[in-house]
Amino acid sequence: MGSTHSDEGTSEARVDWLAEQLERHSDLYYNKAEPEISDADFDALRDELQLLSPNHPQLSRVGSDPPPGSEKVDHLFRMMSLDKANSDEEVSHFVSETTANGRRFVCQPKLDGSALSLEYRRGRLIRAATRGNGRRGEDVTAKARRMMNVPEKLGWDGDCHVRGEVVMPLQVFREKYSEVAPNPRNLAAGALRQKYADAGKGSPRDLQFLAYGVEFPSDKDRHPDSPEPPEFKLDSEIISWIGEMGIQVAGNHVVSGDDDTTTTESILAVTREWLESRDSADWEIDGVVIKLDRLDKRGLLGETAHHPRWALAWKFPAEEAVTVLWTSSGRPGGRATSPRFRV
Repeated sequence: MGSTHSDEGTSEARVDWLAEQLERHSDLYYNKAEPEISDADFDALRDELQLLSPNHPQLSRVGSDPPPGSEKVDHLFRMMSLDKANSDEEVSHFVSETTANGRRFVCQPKLDGSALSLEYRRGRLIRAATRGNGRRGEDVTAKARRMMNVPEKLGWDGDCHVRGEVVMPLQVFREKYSEVAPNPRNLAAGALRQKYADAGKGSPRDLQFLAYGVEFPSDKDRHPDSPEPPEFKLDSEIISWIGEMGIQVAGNHVVSGDDDTTTTESILAVTREWLESRDSADWEIDGVVIKLDRLDKRGLLGETAHHPRWALAWKFPAEEAVTVLWTSSGRPGGRATSPRFRV
């Protein structure tokens, strides 16, 4: 009996520690742009918590709460996370679970940046907000207006919320910032929130916004003079429409097959193609996002508190070569940061 109680206590302590670590590292990643562990290590912590306590509330959390003192924005549409996969078998399972006789998917590069929502009213940009915790983000409108490719006016006079990723082009990073920041993602997140503004180490003008989706407000939330939103049956149609409105979009492949096996093979071929070309890409890419193309099928599948069931993020294998070592330095109180590696 003593051993059983001891094991339970140890397990509960481990669960508490894992939840605390996930919350801490989410704050470091999303709010401070100072991650101390890799994405793979973060995912390993989350997977262990999932195994020990499948219903733990930390597993339903998205991103991190906006930092104290920042101007908050409530998202009209939640900015959710994505379920992740690292193996071909997980992709195959996703396809078989989501097709529902609709074997058509959109594959987009998973950009390693910061999620952003651009709100347009009557076709004009009125607000930009970070993802935050998915329901509430930080207002970064002033910074977004200074970015190189965020349009003030759309080619349509309606209301919409455009979702996408803020990234720093690799060429810009190499030419201007490689000596002052560990990687483009951290610098982009910091520049968007003006982390490096005082030191002159980053500027929103060096950032780009790449869209991957859009949401249209319902009648009660639209401006009374806003036209009805366009009707779409496919996500690939939405992506094309966003581009026509003057917003740069992430590249995409539409993939389909006669059955689950051929569909999975086609998707995996796309993931391999992007994996092989990642070194020549204009931005850092750390995987491929796979989404069911038919919007009606998405509605049937729904979502969890954490992610939609109709989308999956396939992560690239971690690169082995260590190119940069950022040494740690002590913090007040005697606590030292962990060494950070860029690989």
